[in-house]
Amino acid sequence: MKVIIIGGVAAGMSAASKLKRLGKDSVDIVVYEKGDEISYGACGIPFYISDHIKHGQELIARTVEEFAQSGIPIKTFHEVTAVDTDKKTVTVKNLKTGEEFTDTYDKLVIGSGAGVRHFPPFDVPRDNLFEIRAVADGTKVKESLLDQKVKHVVIVGGGFIGLEVAEACKRYGKEVTVVELAPHVLAAFDPELSEALEAEMEANGVHVRTNTKVTSLKCDGDHITAAVVECDGQSAEIPVDMLINSAGIAPATGFITNVEKERNGAIRVNERMETSVPDVYAAGDCSIMRSAITGAYSYAPLGTNANKQGRIIGEILGGAQPSPFKLIGSSALRLFGLDAAKVGLSEKDAKAAGLDYKAHTITGNSYASYYGKEKLNIKIIYDAKTRKILGCETWGQGIVVPRANYYSIAIYAGLTVDEMGFMDLCYSPPFSGVWDAALIASNSAK
Repeated sequence: MKVIIIGGVAAGMSAASKLKRLGKDSVDIVVYEKGDEISYGACGIPFYISDHIKHGQELIARTVEEFAQSGIPIKTFHEVTAVDTDKKTVTVKNLKTGEEFTDTYDKLVIGSGAGVRHFPPFDVPRDNLFEIRAVADGTKVKESLLDQKVKHVVIVGGGFIGLEVAEACKRYGKEVTVVELAPHVLAAFDPELSEALEAEMEANGVHVRTNTKVTSLKCDGDHITAAVVECDGQSAEIPVDMLINSAGIAPATGFITNVEKERNGAIRVNERMETSVPDVYAAGDCSIMRSAITGAYSYAPLGTNANKQGRIIGEILGGAQPSPFKLIGSSALRLFGLDAAKVGLSEKDAKAAGLDYKAHTITGNSYASYYGKEKLNIKIIYDAKTRKILGCETWGQGIVVPRANYYSIAIYAGLTVDEMGFMDLCYSPPFSGVWDAALIASNSAK
């Protein structure tokens, strides 16, 4: 069996590794990657920029040579430009030589990921316009931040990467401004959590401008000198020495046209990562699957999901029983002194889905009250009739993200708030009070 894999990062290499372990010599795998970096942790790039991670190589799990030794050849700088699913062929362009050729497959795995959206005015290259997708991008930003002439950094987009990069840039003593089109940063979160993050950034010297659009750029040749922004009909200019475009991503799926896609271009897959076309699978940031909570398609471009989805493809193609995977939608970040997490549905999600739900929020102690004073907030969303847990958001100091993880497991298991309230959790004063904050949140839900 010959398997062609498009994309050599999380989903593609997870699929290739599992398939090779199962299929050994009975499977012929070829990976086409249009860049030169493979199997890297993209989520670690902001921490490489901040110098918490010293060397970019630390983000690379395995090299091309290491994969080749295990029987998985990877052809870097090779871009798949077209797929013919009737003939089971792909058209490939060697980006170094310009040569084009056709290759055949028995099974096709698409793990092509997503790229930064290059909409106006960010669709023209500039010498101080950056984006964050690959380790090399992080290196360019890091090197520029070391330039003492760079004083004003503008980051367009208040998502996870944008916020983490804002903190990283602030650690270099720069004047940092985050521009976000939506009413709040991290628009997937509920307003109270987003507002806490905005306050944390402002308290640490990062300027946050929400409900604001970059309408144009002022340039001196190829160098951006200012960003022209608009908010509530009023225009203003923000000085720029470095501008980072982090305003969303677009699934890289233009090379295949006859699979079912969402409006953003993400390829629809089922729980087996199968597309609408036989023998074609997709996983990672280029794909979209149904939420285990609502049943609606939910785009969740995270490395955690990509690795699980790729592994499932490897198991299926290798003849093994696929691991169970329910898409809950779990994410977290640390921003200066504030930790935050979201699992399952936010209140906004539940309302948009038309669910009959209740929301309940508490502020509790991260530890036993006599051990530490750090506080956290826990907001739970649950079905008004069945009381089944639908989602949870946590934010504050101390042990914050693990409390959200408790609720992720509860959602996965289909627990009600009443069942969650009496979970037998570990207790010791350095970790919680006798009644953990997560239990208090559930037990006080009416």
